[in-house]
Amino acid sequence: MSSLRVVSFSGPDSPELLAQAWRLRHRVFREGLGWDVASVDLLEFDGFDRKAWHCAALQGGRMVGYWRALPTTEPYLLERDFPMLLGDRPAPHAPDVWEISRFVICPDVANRRDVGKVLVQAIGAFGVARAANRLIAVVEPAFGRFVRLCGLPVTEETAPIHVGQGHKGDIHAVIIALDVPAYAGSPSSSITAGADPRAA
Repeated sequence: MSSLRVVSFSGPDSPELLAQAWRLRHRVFREGLGWDVASVDLLEFDGFDRKAWHCAALQGGRMVGYWRALPTTEPYLLERDFPMLLGDRPAPHAPDVWEISRFVICPDVANRRDVGKVLVQAIGAFGVARAANRLIAVVEPAFGRFVRLCGLPVTEETAPIHVGQGHKGDIHAVIIALDVPAYAGSPSSSITAGADPRAA
């Protein structure tokens, strides 16, 4: 089995990689899960992709997993599509707060757990390398548990709230957050110290 390689890129600089990400996102989010996301010609993309920092796991030249990071100094997903999760709190807007979104793993890859772990560790490395204060994400509760099992000590900041429907029924979401300075000073961060996705 080919080894996993983590790469990072900006959309304008790597259109072929971004197209692979869009195809994978369509396959999982639109076709597999039935999420209400816009797709065109089997590609799932949105206006956030242009300013996002993208991270992918490649195996034998094939993209088998992906996530993106959005600066909260620009419009981002939580603020635009899930403000109900914030309650009375304002949406974060700070250069040291980033939102992680569109985390996806190819459904037919044999080593899904390994792919997921590599991608989760890359999220931690990204936060440390960017000197971020917090990383936030809107996820289903089960995914938050998976992230913690992979060694990233995220916390749930909200109770689950119904946000839509999919092929499997109701979709509930929470906000999870990583305290990056605390993580950077923990033993867990040493696992990802050499895995800065910006340098891959």
